[in-house]
Amino acid sequence: MTRLSLALGAVLIASSVGVAVAAPLPPGGTFTDDNGNVHEGFIEAIAAEGITRGCNPPLNDRYCPGSFVKRSQMAAFLVRALSLTDDGGKDWFTDDDGSTFEADINKLAAAGITAGCNPPTNDRFCPDGNVNRGQMAAFLVRAYKYTDPGKGDWFTDDDGNTFEGDIDRLATAGITLGCNPPTNDRYCPEDLVRRDQMASFLGRAEGLTPMIPPPVVEPAIETVATGFSRPVFATSPAGDDRLFVVEKGGYIRIVDNDVRQPGAFLDINDLVSGANEQGLLGLAFHPNYAGNGLFYVSYTDTAGDSRIVEYQVSSDPSVADEGTARLIIEVDQPDDYTNHNGGMILFAPDGNLLFGLGDGGSGGDPWGNGQNTDTLLGSMLRIGVDGDDFPGDSNRNYTIPADNPFVGTAGADEIWAYGLRNPWRFSVDETADLLYIGDVGQGRWEEIDVTPIDDGGLNYGWNELEGNHCYPSGSSCDATGTVPATVEYSHSYGCSVTGGYVYRGSEFADLAGHYFYADYCAGDLLSFKYEAGTVAAERNWTSELGKVGSVTSFAVDDAQRLYILNEAGRLLRLAPSS
Repeated sequence: MTRLSLALGAVLIASSVGVAVAAPLPPGGTFTDDNGNVHEGFIEAIAAEGITRGCNPPLNDRYCPGSFVKRSQMAAFLVRALSLTDDGGKDWFTDDDGSTFEADINKLAAAGITAGCNPPTNDRFCPDGNVNRGQMAAFLVRAYKYTDPGKGDWFTDDDGNTFEGDIDRLATAGITLGCNPPTNDRYCPEDLVRRDQMASFLGRAEGLTPMIPPPVVEPAIETVATGFSRPVFATSPAGDDRLFVVEKGGYIRIVDNDVRQPGAFLDINDLVSGANEQGLLGLAFHPNYAGNGLFYVSYTDTAGDSRIVEYQVSSDPSVADEGTARLIIEVDQPDDYTNHNGGMILFAPDGNLLFGLGDGGSGGDPWGNGQNTDTLLGSMLRIGVDGDDFPGDSNRNYTIPADNPFVGTAGADEIWAYGLRNPWRFSVDETADLLYIGDVGQGRWEEIDVTPIDDGGLNYGWNELEGNHCYPSGSSCDATGTVPATVEYSHSYGCSVTGGYVYRGSEFADLAGHYFYADYCAGDLLSFKYEAGTVAAERNWTSELGKVGSVTSFAVDDAQRLYILNEAGRLLRLAPSS
């Protein structure tokens, strides 16, 4: 069959007139796990042709190059490569019923490429059997109709092998060079075939040109700005390339073009309380900030209670109009304690504002707020800021989304989720519609919870659970109906989790979808990838990037670059190494 030979480093895309054109591969290529593999060029070539889709559906960002090829998988590779469609109208084998690749196996049999695995009966295909190099030669010879053995005995180690004739034909066709370069006088017919080797065999058989992607861009940590006083958050309005840095003492500073600007965008120092876990704690720009200039801050007032207040930017885009302050919501905090205030706010993709509140402080949640849906403490709230369902209440200037889980039933209407101890930092990955919460633990376990953003009414377990463990330690509990922690770690490693963001920037293609977070005490940058309900690729970056200090928060700018803020007043950024 005719195939288009692609230039190095290109993939096929459809043009506006329906003609296949070349486009550059991203750094690292299509798959994250084959970088530097000797067969990567052919892996990319067969991926561009649709012969492989990857090994981890539905994401398919991995190829599993070192995995052995099963006979059923071989059937799928060949069916796609040859565009086979005819299954002969019958079920050819008795042992492939229900196999993912049963249809492909039948098409392979109808094309005469396989006769089965148990001669002379051949009523079985052995779909889960691994393919060795001798068998692969037979598959390819039948598939591509190679007939010329050339000089005959090409290799020293296949004499008497059942597939020696096929191996010679494969060598004559230039599909195999042998297995022991540079001599290549052996074929290794009994060796099992890996997926990366299969890519090269198929790529040569199809006449494809290897496609070498640009090298992976390695990250480094760079310092963007210094001199901040206890920075606890940073964010950017949509379409604005500036970064707004929140200082716990009540100031918001602007970083423009990597330069910390003089003065403050907002100064509410005299309005906030200053205890260790109190202060100005959150900032969120209205989704239509470019049009209305509205933004929202979360802070604990001088009485220690939690507030969200709306402000508007002045005619100077670098200065807020402090006279426009409008209270959105006020939540009473216990008078005796100043910790576990949460305080982060962000706009969800649906336009509603999420507000994380801790359990009210002290230790162990003495009031039981975490499991009490009649109080707003220990919860994630979800409210609207563009209307007012409580015109008679000056402390409640917001709307309740009709699909909040406790609307019309027992529990506070504002609550979206509960069972949280201190959700210090959380984020939404809009690409995967997932909510990531870093919930600070009590004395033994830190946790990160990952759940669908549209799932309301979830119970994250505190104070019956700390992480995935009964609280207090050694007690018994019933975890039925609670959300298990997605990732947890003990205080033998750290002391307080700082939740971060899923990387969706353009600089590091191989890090797309990886969630970055840290522990305040450990000072390491950590990450993992959450896909199909499973945690993968857990990583501590200290050996490559060094310590990042006592991390208070993470941030992303409008370009989706990842920032790190630490207690030393430094704004750091994940950037390409020089």
